[in-house]
Amino acid sequence: MSTLPSTSTPLRIASIATACAVLMGLVAAWSESQSAGVRIALLVASAFGLAAVGAGAALRERARSERKRVRLHDNADDARALRDAVMDITPVGFAFYDRDLRYVHVNAALAAMNGLPVEEHLGRHVSEVLPELGTMLAPRLALALESDVPLQDLGLQVETPAAPGEARFWFGSYSRVRGSGGAVLGVIASLTEVTERVRAEASLQEHEGRLDVLARSLPDYLWGGKLRDGVLRDFYCTPVVERTTGYPASAFTGGGGPEGTPSPLWAEMIHPEDRARYRECIESLALAPSTEVEIEHRIICADGRVRWVRSRAAASGLDDRGGVHLGCVVTDVTDRRLADELRQRLNDSFRRSATEWRRTFDAVSSPLLVLSAEGIIHRLNDAARVFFQEMDPSGQRLSATAGAPPWSSAGPLVEELRATHGRTRREVHDAESGRTWEVSASWVDEKASEDPRIILVASEVTRLLELQAHVRRSETMAAMGAIVAGVAHEVRNPLFSISAVVDAVEATSGAQPELKPYLDVLRGEVRRLTHLTQELFEYGRPTRGEWTDGAVGSVVFEALSACTLTSDKAAVTLEREVSDALPPVRMDARRLFHVFRNVVENAVQHSPQGTTVHVTAEAVEEAGRPWVRCTVHDGGPGFKSEDLPHVFEPFFSKRRGGTGLGLSIVQRILEEHQGRIRLSNHPQGGAEVTILLPALSPAVHTGPTPQSQVS
Repeated sequence: MSTLPSTSTPLRIASIATACAVLMGLVAAWSESQSAGVRIALLVASAFGLAAVGAGAALRERARSERKRVRLHDNADDARALRDAVMDITPVGFAFYDRDLRYVHVNAALAAMNGLPVEEHLGRHVSEVLPELGTMLAPRLALALESDVPLQDLGLQVETPAAPGEARFWFGSYSRVRGSGGAVLGVIASLTEVTERVRAEASLQEHEGRLDVLARSLPDYLWGGKLRDGVLRDFYCTPVVERTTGYPASAFTGGGGPEGTPSPLWAEMIHPEDRARYRECIESLALAPSTEVEIEHRIICADGRVRWVRSRAAASGLDDRGGVHLGCVVTDVTDRRLADELRQRLNDSFRRSATEWRRTFDAVSSPLLVLSAEGIIHRLNDAARVFFQEMDPSGQRLSATAGAPPWSSAGPLVEELRATHGRTRREVHDAESGRTWEVSASWVDEKASEDPRIILVASEVTRLLELQAHVRRSETMAAMGAIVAGVAHEVRNPLFSISAVVDAVEATSGAQPELKPYLDVLRGEVRRLTHLTQELFEYGRPTRGEWTDGAVGSVVFEALSACTLTSDKAAVTLEREVSDALPPVRMDARRLFHVFRNVVENAVQHSPQGTTVHVTAEAVEEAGRPWVRCTVHDGGPGFKSEDLPHVFEPFFSKRRGGTGLGLSIVQRILEEHQGRIRLSNHPQGGAEVTILLPALSPAVHTGPTPQSQVS
């Protein structure tokens, strides 16, 4: 590389020459006063001296110029190396072409883009290296050689050996290069591959097209924007908004405020009653970025209609200005809300109907069971549930449940109905509780139903049967009473005459010892017949009395007091345990006194000396009814099993001197009181008589407390 002479060298030479001329002039002026020889010698010496100085100065200047040339050459090499390094490491492809469009320089990036080594480019025409690429580049490079304005090429699509069979996209920039003298040296081209960007843009356009089609095909509309400081900016919404609201999208975005805020119509469209709730829901996204919210609210459409919509909004994370990007999908749910309201009304109606039906079903006093054709319990009312020991047997087979009568005896009815598909009934008696039921079973098979049902209805006929039996016994007792009363009346007069005769004989001949035994026998038989006559009168007496409502405890106390003399003679102790809180009963105190006295006297008469007769009275509940239960337990041998079926029959007695009418009279009086009497043997020995009297509820008790009457 040649170097140009420095501009300071001529100046330096001119300065030296000027200095020499001045010096020679001074020497000549000074030597004028000298001789010619001296002056010539001085001039020659001065010339030699000046020549030596000039030669030294010239040598120093040459050495300085050489050093400068070497330094400039090194700087040029460094610049060239730096240029080559930059060209080689840059990802942009660079190439320099001479005026004949031959490659002069190619960097590594462009060689890689072409898929050829650098050496295969240098010195070759652009169309020789890659014919297809050269065909497109040659006109562009030639055009750049003719203009000082750089050219740019955005649509360069090529196929190179680096990616055979695949179209690549390049961005090219071409600029003409001039030398220091202004001559055109060639053209430089920079090429950047934009294949991925072009593909991304194409994909983005395709996705935008798909999104636009999808957005237009959906019934929902979308809106979004930036929410910052409680203000919605950069607002946009899809055109489908017109389909729901009746307003075009431009009504919300065309007249918006600064920074792209929506028009006031956007907020006014929300129903006034929902605006605060809606705004609070949307603004909550700014406090909790990257979350979602959902709200159902009303909007007022362009035609004034009010419709329900569901807004589901999501927010991005906070940006550098503290805002979030919102996106919201709005779905019209008016039809669903109307359907929900209708469904709710129907459900409420069904629920009310079911409740009314259930209450009606449970209000039926007769126990009801609804079974499937297989005998599985589907439904039962409250009256039927009582017989399942407070357990819910729904879903179980009736035959597998631990139900009490009447259900425990309903299995044969179910089997019969499954065979006959008709109706049947059966009477069921529970010996333990003494209750009797009439169970009716019906097969129900609706034409439109594929699931037949069996309905069981149990009607308690205990009271009816008791009344029927009572009527029959009353009729029998009335007939017998009339006969007995007639006989007693006819016997009573002769007995009076016999008693009078015995008294007269005793008065006239009582002093004769031989007559006394006969008179005692006669008097004893007369007393026995008189007692029998009195019991016959009691047995045949028609039912009439003075009925009152009150506690039975006082009657029990009076009966025990009346039996005290008998118990003292028999050396038997009477113990009583009567509750002070007995419920009231409907009673004839006089006749009920006869019941307790008769039972206690029988217990005393059958108890050995030194034993105890226990008398208790308490309130109990049996067979679902409240009772007052009085129990008399003696210390005797108890009842014989063969005698129990006959103890209430008239004139049946195992006690010597007994009439056999006592328990019959007791049973009859208790029947008048709708009570019951049970005879049994106590587990610890002795007989036990249990008397049950129906208790009255407090609301039924209106009469005064009875005063016991003893005749």
